[in-house]
Amino acid sequence: MRLHLFNPENDLALALGCRHYTPPPHAVAIHNAGALLPMWWAEEGDRVIAPEIMQTEASRLARRFGLNGVIAGDVCGATSLSPWGWSLDAKRQFLRAGVDGGILPDDTSIERIRQLSHRRMSVEILTRLDSDNPIAIETTDPNVVVEAERNNPGCYVKSPWSSSGRGVFCARSLDENALRRRAAGIIHRQGSVMVERGLDKVADFAALFHSDGHRVCFRGLSLFSTETRGMYSGNIVAPQSHIESRLSEMIDPEILMTLINREEEILTELTASAYQGWMGIDMMVYNDGGRLRVMPCVELNLRMTMGVVAMKVCERLGVETPHFLAWEHKENNSLESSESLIMLPPTDGFTLRLTKI
Repeated sequence: MRLHLFNPENDLALALGCRHYTPPPHAVAIHNAGALLPMWWAEEGDRVIAPEIMQTEASRLARRFGLNGVIAGDVCGATSLSPWGWSLDAKRQFLRAGVDGGILPDDTSIERIRQLSHRRMSVEILTRLDSDNPIAIETTDPNVVVEAERNNPGCYVKSPWSSSGRGVFCARSLDENALRRRAAGIIHRQGSVMVERGLDKVADFAALFHSDGHRVCFRGLSLFSTETRGMYSGNIVAPQSHIESRLSEMIDPEILMTLINREEEILTELTASAYQGWMGIDMMVYNDGGRLRVMPCVELNLRMTMGVVAMKVCERLGVETPHFLAWEHKENNSLESSESLIMLPPTDGFTLRLTKI
């Protein structure tokens, strides 16, 4: 029996690297609202860690959408574990749920996953690809960040570990003293900071992969949207043929698949022996002096991703026309219409909505 855990705060827990992590209120709310989300990819006989009070909603979701997975009661029969992401905090949550410690990864294995989740992995992947795209700089000196912005105005500064774009900001928005202070704060908290030249972005997308512990295999593509500041806002839910067609309007599909095939090899070399489960490489189409190009690795997400969720939702519902999948935080978010579906019960003011485009 596989036991699932939705812990979207995991990247924040990795940043601290400690066993007892207290997430901010926003992350707690998303954790609670998405507790039943793994039902969308769970298989028959699987269980999901969620509050018992959600049992009625879990049964309703299972009946309405044909989903698998029931809320875990007795977890002693668990033989495999599937969190959103691995960290010492994820391990603690499984132990608190009653999981036998013998099937949990040891702390050394989790630390290896933590290091592979660092944003410096984008540098490693781009270097192995022999890419001529701009490559980020990792530094422990705030003055290097200031100098990078002087030389290439509009640089992006990134925390080594963060999620959904919340650890990313454009240096153009700050004067030099404020930029120096903010970079110094990231270095103090996480040991270093990443800085990279800004690109003229046309589209965000991702390549989705899965590791079985021996080999990493490409499983599909996702298209997603971000806000002006770089924060994640939602995913396109559509057949793979639609996503491939959208991308082929901008970039040569043969060039893209050549890159993805090479990334399969690189990810197998770097991660397969350390990690089992889903992962994604965020990519970008950008305008380079009038020519559209692919940035083959913006970052590696060594965990489940909303792109995978979008792909699973598409498969479960048999979606044929493009829809948009996004978290909402507002009043009256339980209302449905002919153009939208509520994918999870509204909790803590959040819900997950699928809307026809």
